[in-house]
Amino acid sequence: MIMNAPSPSETVLVVDDAPASLGMLTSALEEAGYTVLVAQDGRKAIDIATKVTPSAILMDAVMPELDGFETSKQIKRHEALRDVPVLFMTGLSQTEHIVRGLESGGVDYITKPVDPEELIARLRVHIANARNSHSAHVALDASGRFLVSVDLSGAICWATTQAMALIDDSWRQGEVPSGQLTQDTVEWLRNYLIEAGRGAHVSNDVVTTMGGTKLRFSYAGQISSGEHLLRVAEMVDGRPSDILRKSFDLTEREAEVLMWIANGKSNKEIAAILEMSPRTVNKHLDRIFGKLGVENRTSAAVISLKRLLES
Repeated sequence: MIMNAPSPSETVLVVDDAPASLGMLTSALEEAGYTVLVAQDGRKAIDIATKVTPSAILMDAVMPELDGFETSKQIKRHEALRDVPVLFMTGLSQTEHIVRGLESGGVDYITKPVDPEELIARLRVHIANARNSHSAHVALDASGRFLVSVDLSGAICWATTQAMALIDDSWRQGEVPSGQLTQDTVEWLRNYLIEAGRGAHVSNDVVTTMGGTKLRFSYAGQISSGEHLLRVAEMVDGRPSDILRKSFDLTEREAEVLMWIANGKSNKEIAAILEMSPRTVNKHLDRIFGKLGVENRTSAAVISLKRLLES
C-alpha cells in the first residue's frame, strides 16, 4: 500500500500508445490517489493538456507520428504548461535519447518496465518541486520585475510577464526562433560564465536588439545546473522619469517619486515638489521597493541611478 496520498486536485496525464501500459499505469496512479487522464498519441495529449492543466505528465518517448520528444516541446510552448513536469518512459537507455528527453523539456527519465512504487516516489518529488517553482514564478510576476531564465543554448525556460512582453515581438516577427534569445546574447552568456569562473573581470551585461527594441540583459545568478537568471531592460531615450517608468514597469507617479529619490530628496521635499502628502509618498515607495526588489531608499536610488547612466 502506498502511503501519503496526494491532494485530490493532483492530476497526472499519461501518454502511451500501448493499451496494456496505459492500463497498468492508470491503476497504479489511481491507487496512489491521483486523478488520471489518458492519451494514446501526442496530438491528443496536447489537446488534453491545453484544456486541463495536469500536475505532471508521464510521456512515452516512442510513439507513431508525433513522438514523445516533439509532443513535450509543443506542450512547453504553452505558457500555462511551462512549469508542468514531464517524465519520459521508454525502453531506450541510450545517451542520445536521454539528452533528447531533457532538451525537449523533460525533468526525469524512467526505463520500462516501470516500477510503480519508484514512479510514484519520483512523481511526488517532481510535483512538489513544480509547485514551489510555480509559486516563486507567481511571486516574481507580481513584483513587476523583468527576469528571464535561460539555459546555455539560449532557450528560455521561464520569464516574468513583464520580460516576456519585451522579447515577444522578435518571435512574432520571425527574427529569432520562438523561445530563444539572440545568438550574440547566448555567446555573451557562455563567455561571461567561463571568464567569471576563472575570476577574470568581465562585463556582466550585453546589449542586443530583439523585435526592433534595444534590450540590455544582465546576469543575475544561477538557478540550477544549466539554468541561469537574467535581468532584462529596455534601452530608452527621453526624460529620466520616462526611462525609470519603462525600465521598472512603474506608474507615472511612481517614476517621478523614484527620480527624486535618485536625486537625494527627502520624502517631505518630494511631497512638496509633487504636491502630495508625505504619506502618499510613502505608499508609492512601498510599491516601488517591491517592483525593484529592494528594501530601502538607498538601494532604490543606486539601482535607478545605474539605470539612468546606462541610457
